[in-house]
Amino acid sequence: MSSLRRESQDEEEYWMKSRVNKSKFNLFDDNVTVENAEELAKSKKLLTQFEDDDVDTVNWDDTPVSSETESSANSGHVVPPSASSLPKSASRPESRNVPPYMTHSRSQSESFGVTGRVSFTPSSLESVTPTVQYSKSQEKLHSLTSPSSARSLEDEIPSYISTSSGSKNLEEEILYLRRALKKARELKFSPEDTIRKMILGEPYSLEVFRSKEEKLQLLDKAIQVHDGNAITAVILFLRQTIKPSLFNLELQRRPVAINHYLSYLRTHYDFKELGDVLGMLNRTEEAAILKYKQAISAPDVRGKMNALRGCLKAHFIHEPDLAHEANLVEQHAALLERQWPIEDTDSKSEAQGNPLFKQFPRKVSILNMPLITTLYYCCFYHGRDAENLLTSPFAIKKQHQLSDKQYVWTALSARSRLKQWTGIEELLTAKGWFGSTKKVSVIGFDKVCEILHRTSAPEEILSKYLRMIDGSERRLNIARKYKCHEVVVETLVYLRDRQELQVYASKLPPGSLGLRNAQDALRSSTIKWKT
Repeated sequence: MSSLRRESQDEEEYWMKSRVNKSKFNLFDDNVTVENAEELAKSKKLLTQFEDDDVDTVNWDDTPVSSETESSANSGHVVPPSASSLPKSASRPESRNVPPYMTHSRSQSESFGVTGRVSFTPSSLESVTPTVQYSKSQEKLHSLTSPSSARSLEDEIPSYISTSSGSKNLEEEILYLRRALKKARELKFSPEDTIRKMILGEPYSLEVFRSKEEKLQLLDKAIQVHDGNAITAVILFLRQTIKPSLFNLELQRRPVAINHYLSYLRTHYDFKELGDVLGMLNRTEEAAILKYKQAISAPDVRGKMNALRGCLKAHFIHEPDLAHEANLVEQHAALLERQWPIEDTDSKSEAQGNPLFKQFPRKVSILNMPLITTLYYCCFYHGRDAENLLTSPFAIKKQHQLSDKQYVWTALSARSRLKQWTGIEELLTAKGWFGSTKKVSVIGFDKVCEILHRTSAPEEILSKYLRMIDGSERRLNIARKYKCHEVVVETLVYLRDRQELQVYASKLPPGSLGLRNAQDALRSSTIKWKT
């Protein structure tokens, strides 16, 4: 009896001295970090092999494994345990989920030494209950569940950590979003509440309106409240969620929505879509003007000419209501085609040292200039050119159908600046009956005098055309305005206003020609003055 007690004490003393009790380490404890697990995996002691002697094979519930299971484990195959050998928690179908790569419960975790070795069951063998070899002599653990070579702890721990933290959190977030989306879809949002939130600046969602009828009701409610931002937002939502043909059809039925949509396209410079919508709405004039604006926005002259010709053929020629506009576009294209060679020739002539360009240098290029500016340029630098030349002013007048007043005013301004007084006289001379000539001005001689005075014409030239102004009172006022004293004295004598002539003569400088003429008229006895 004493010998048995002595053996029992020796056995307890042996197990109390075991290395398992000296340094215990729980892999599944909450304080264990990934770094500690990796250090445990890289330890050289984990790579040692189990000794065949003194090895007990046990399950997770500390029940011994039969010889058949042990032989199967040694041969590399796993024998699933019987239902009787499994713990109650494992035999229940509603047992809690376990992380992949592990079939382990915190209540069943074993404490083992630093020299222990653990392998985990792959996810493909979730139905297999792992068995553990425990060596009393070496206190080492290893798994017998892998059908092939066991995976090391270094390979398994990162996978488990990423799966249990990142993937689990991601799955929970996805589930939460799915539940929130399902709940949002179940809620009934009325168009009135949504439009009210849009106007008040509160958060809203248009995605809850799924059917075509709900979307059109939303658009109608936005039109009823006359809020442009809400109308535009709903229109853009419709454009993204319904067919283009149906979208265009519903827009045609709502003029207010069409106007807001067109304004949105203009603001965002979506000219292609804007042109298509205008064409669909049969607004040919607006579509043609839009294409014309796009054509004239070309950066270079040659590209602008080609764009204008294409726009003219596509949008203006075939529309009877745009016949007048088509003529204007034709003239614009023709003007550019005339300016191009003139600019090329004059730039070369200026580089060669033409005296006229030296005396009056060109300030800007003639390209893209208006028609009247081009006419003035040609009257100034090419006033004597023949009609068959592109630079001829008269050819420009004829091709672009300029009026006589436009031509005379522009040509008179150019020749007056050049001091071509003879050319001005030729411009204002017209043929009369039987080969006679007379001075005629379609703009009026008062305008002629205005141009001459602006260009500092000599007094004798200015007085010459002042005398051609009809109406004594009008001629008198214009002569006083331009200080042509000789014409003022002549007009006062013509009006026989002695008192006014005396007052005016008193204001003239001594020795001037106007004063001498006024004094001669006052001393004359042949003039019958008004009383």
